[in-house]
Amino acid sequence: MVVCSRVLLSGSLRGSSRNSGLYNSKANHTASLTLGTKRFISFKSLFAPSPPNGATEGGHLQGSKSRLLVKPNDLFHPLSKSPIKEMREKGILIQNHGCCPSCGHAATREPLFECPDCGYPTHCDEKHWVADKMHQEELCNYLREANEDEHDLRSGRTLREFEFPSAQLPEVVVNLSSWDTFLYTRSFTNVESDRSMRHVSKVLTYPITIGATLHQYSPFTLGSGLTPEGLKSMTALRTTIKEHELARSEKELEMQQMPLRIFPIHIYFVGPECIPTPDETRSTIVVSSRLALKYHKGYFHDAIWNFAPFDPFTDIFFVFSPGLAHPKGRAGWQPTIEKLLETKCAVFATGFHEQDMASDVAGLEEDFGKQVDWLLKPQPNPFASLKRDFGIRNLQEWAIANWGIYGFRGKRYEVQNSK
Repeated sequence: MVVCSRVLLSGSLRGSSRNSGLYNSKANHTASLTLGTKRFISFKSLFAPSPPNGATEGGHLQGSKSRLLVKPNDLFHPLSKSPIKEMREKGILIQNHGCCPSCGHAATREPLFECPDCGYPTHCDEKHWVADKMHQEELCNYLREANEDEHDLRSGRTLREFEFPSAQLPEVVVNLSSWDTFLYTRSFTNVESDRSMRHVSKVLTYPITIGATLHQYSPFTLGSGLTPEGLKSMTALRTTIKEHELARSEKELEMQQMPLRIFPIHIYFVGPECIPTPDETRSTIVVSSRLALKYHKGYFHDAIWNFAPFDPFTDIFFVFSPGLAHPKGRAGWQPTIEKLLETKCAVFATGFHEQDMASDVAGLEEDFGKQVDWLLKPQPNPFASLKRDFGIRNLQEWAIANWGIYGFRGKRYEVQNSK
């Protein structure tokens, strides 16, 4: 599978400027993303061979004896009593910046009481904890699950679920119906539990969402969310992808495939709050011969033409959980969306949950309704993360990375007969 020449991705952190954190990766079938120190993820195979002997494996050197901070059968610990420093610090952070959900708005107090069932500081005192039926019936089990998952990731064990399979054989067809079928047909033999599924899905939800959207066997088809305009856009992209696949065996033909622009991946971080380089005077960090990071500290709509020209046959945008209609980010997103629509390229966006996605879609229709062609109707994403994340300030606010997905582009006007 090939990813088109440029894929633009947005950050997904609530509470920060929603225009920050845009990435642009120019990729092809030979380009690869680094994972760890010795491994690469290929956009064609998605995964690389196992590391050589002596290389890192699951975060530890092979043959080394690591000390387990938490045993696999003893993962639950109240945050204040956790043997892991980061978890204790997280509990303090919630106490300092969170609020008790049972207190009135005029007298909100810090959540100093730690729930004995989930281990999180959830309420100001035991009385309010007992009275909060929503916490007991809806949230507590999810918070306990998150508690154990976070301790497991930091336990010091070898995380074998992150030992991904090698490149897929050409004659094997991957099934993109769901996580279960994908992991099975891609031979993820080390994913053996629900907890491992949550760990792996949180890491892979972004690349697999991109891959599933572009793949010829995509779960998003005409009749299952993809609109006729969406079919046109995806057919154009998949045609280019197929051309490059066919051209690989013929050098002369491959050299003529200019629109795809085959060269190593360049990831562009764009926005006033993008991750800065260690040296503020540098705008580029070369990670390896295959990966370079570029920083543009400014709004994306001001820098978009640095990546021009755009071609709907080779370019596609991904905007992960942007919060287009969020009160703190809506005005900042409007000029960016306007520029994205001008490119006439496909844009795919995701949401944290149904309400988040519905709010963004409604805001998009309200602000740009007459300028938009819908490509993919809003729907749950089969490759959403299986892990539920909670806000530090309010544990009753939760998010699932890429829960839902939808697609749009700038409206194209067909030539019509004057009659």
